[in-house]
Amino acid sequence: MVKQIRSNLVMGFIVLLPAIATLYILQLGFSFIDRILGNFLTGVLIALGVVHERAATGKVEFLWFVFEERIPGIGFIFMILILIGVGYATRGIIGKRAIRITERAFKRIPVVKSIYSTVQQVTTAFIQDRTSFKKVVLVEYPRKGLYTVGFLTGESQGEVQEKTERECVNVFLPTTPNPTSGWLVIVPKEDIMLLDMSVEQGLKFIISGGVVVPKGYPMETITTKEENFEKILTQIKVDENKASHEVKVNITKKE
Repeated sequence: MVKQIRSNLVMGFIVLLPAIATLYILQLGFSFIDRILGNFLTGVLIALGVVHERAATGKVEFLWFVFEERIPGIGFIFMILILIGVGYATRGIIGKRAIRITERAFKRIPVVKSIYSTVQQVTTAFIQDRTSFKKVVLVEYPRKGLYTVGFLTGESQGEVQEKTERECVNVFLPTTPNPTSGWLVIVPKEDIMLLDMSVEQGLKFIISGGVVVPKGYPMETITTKEENFEKILTQIKVDENKASHEVKVNITKKE
C-alpha cells in the first residue's frame, strides 16, 4: 500500500513538473520585468501628475485604485509594446542600422561579448529554421552503420560540385545540445534519407539528445521519397534565385 502511494506520488510529480516549471519561470520573468519597468513608469506617471502618491503610506493611487508601490502589470505591458516597436523598427533601414550599432557595442565588451554571441546564435538558429534548413535528413556518418540527423541546406554548386563525380547536396550536421555549432558535409543525393519530421521537431530531437522523439509517421514508398526529394531541390533553386534577384534589385535601388 505504501509502495503504491509512493509510486503514484512520484508519477504525479513527474507529470506535473513541466507545467509547474513553466509557470514558475513565467512568473519569475513577469515579476522581474514588471518590477523594474513598473517602478520606473510609476515614477514617471507620478512626476506627470497622472498617478498620485500618498506621502504618509507611500502607496500610489490611480483612478479609484490604490496600490502598494507601483501599478501592477504596467511594466510588463510596456515591455510588450517595446518589443512590438523594436520588431517594427527592424524592418526599416534606420532600425537595421541601430541594431548593427548595438551589436558592435555589445561585442566590444569582453564578458558581455560571449554571452551576447551565444544567445544570438541560439535565437538565429530558431529564426532561420524555415529558411536555411529545408528538410531533416539522415546521413550514414561518421562511418558505415552509424547514422546522424542533419538538415538539408541546399544543392552543391560551383567548384565543389565540379570536383565530385556525383550530384551532391549540402547537409548541416549540428551538435548536441547546441545546434548552432556543427559541420558541413557534402553528400551524394542517393545517400540521403529524407525524414518526415519537421525542422522544428528535428531541432528538438537534437537539443534533447534524442530524449524528445517525434511521433511516428506512415512509411512512404521509395518512389515517393525520391519525388519529394526532387521537389525540395527544385524549391531550393527557386528560393535561391528569388533571393539573388532581390539582392540585385536592392543594389540597383541604392545606386
